[in-house]
Amino acid sequence: MPRPGPTIVCTLVPRFALRVAVGAGGRLPEGPVALAPEPGGSSGIGEINAAAAAFGVTAGMRVGEALARCPRLGLATADPGAVADASEAMLTRLEDMGAAVEPLAPGRALFTADGLVLMHRGLLRLLHAVAGGLPPGGRVGAGPGRFIAQAAAGRTRPGRPHVVEAGAAAGFLAPLAVDRLGLDRAIAAQLSALGITTAGALAELPLPAVADRFGPAGIAAWRLACGQDDSLVSPRSPPLSLHEAIDFPEPVGDEFTLRGAVAVLVERLLAHPNRRARPARTVTVSARLAAGGSWRRPIALRDATADPRRLRDAICPRLVELPAAIEQLELELTELAADGAQQLELVRPAAEVRRERAGEAARQVRAGLGEGHLWKVVEVAPWSRVPEGRDLLVPFDG
Repeated sequence: MPRPGPTIVCTLVPRFALRVAVGAGGRLPEGPVALAPEPGGSSGIGEINAAAAAFGVTAGMRVGEALARCPRLGLATADPGAVADASEAMLTRLEDMGAAVEPLAPGRALFTADGLVLMHRGLLRLLHAVAGGLPPGGRVGAGPGRFIAQAAAGRTRPGRPHVVEAGAAAGFLAPLAVDRLGLDRAIAAQLSALGITTAGALAELPLPAVADRFGPAGIAAWRLACGQDDSLVSPRSPPLSLHEAIDFPEPVGDEFTLRGAVAVLVERLLAHPNRRARPARTVTVSARLAAGGSWRRPIALRDATADPRRLRDAICPRLVELPAAIEQLELELTELAADGAQQLELVRPAAEVRRERAGEAARQVRAGLGEGHLWKVVEVAPWSRVPEGRDLLVPFDG
């Protein structure tokens, strides 16, 4: 008999960014409200509350259309910086309880409960303690896998943790829509066309038939529908505290001043004692807008570096994305490499190996036969009805 897997807990705060933007302690207003488009980002609105959804407003809808459907719709200023801070505070509270947390998105995280059950004298006591530390609207679900735990959190109510036992996972997931099983739209549409609209209907199909029609993606979805979720949690590393900020006495929008501020912040970060000579892999630049709200962009570096010039070259081009004048500029080293070591390549890309072999073969042909004996086919008129006119032979230049 297989040994039961670990119990995984999911914490979920729906509409997390909207709750942070609205304020009021994280409580959503009763009237219709939506998250305004992020400055410099998409022109569509963000998260909405239930009152706005009742008027037919949906996330991603343009502001004009949303206001036409709901003239009383309130727009909360997007504040990605505050969202990141609130999300970090939530993760820190979970880690203070002893949980090794894997963040999934702002307001959503996973951790394994087995090591904390004895500390809290039972799983339900642990879940209620976790629920008590979440912002308003927070939900807690637990189950024998990542997917099941997230489904449990999504179908429960605030303050009422829900636990899915291992033997009841398939029955719990049966009403779930088939497009929630990680399938792409094409496969989900094919299943719906065949009348397979729920996880329970998919689980009733024989696995060989599913594998033959939909391949590995269908097998993975079938296993989830049957409650076979053996995926584990990947806890995050201890968070870094490497950030520096400059407050401007007056709103600043000219690029020359901002580039100077970036140079100062980079020098401060590289001199930070907690960096311990480790190069940066990811840098996050954020700003507090003078008109309200914030702007935030993570920058993943191609190679880890502690060269101030390379860091400035990676950060400064992003300054043109600032939508308005700012009052504060902040840089944060969100990921560091280990002891300045560079990641070595274990396996060379197959395409690179093929190009290298083709080049060597061409060199040997030229050495043995001379120039003019090696040609390549170039497609010039694929629409032509004459086969000889579709392609053209040209000298191969290596």
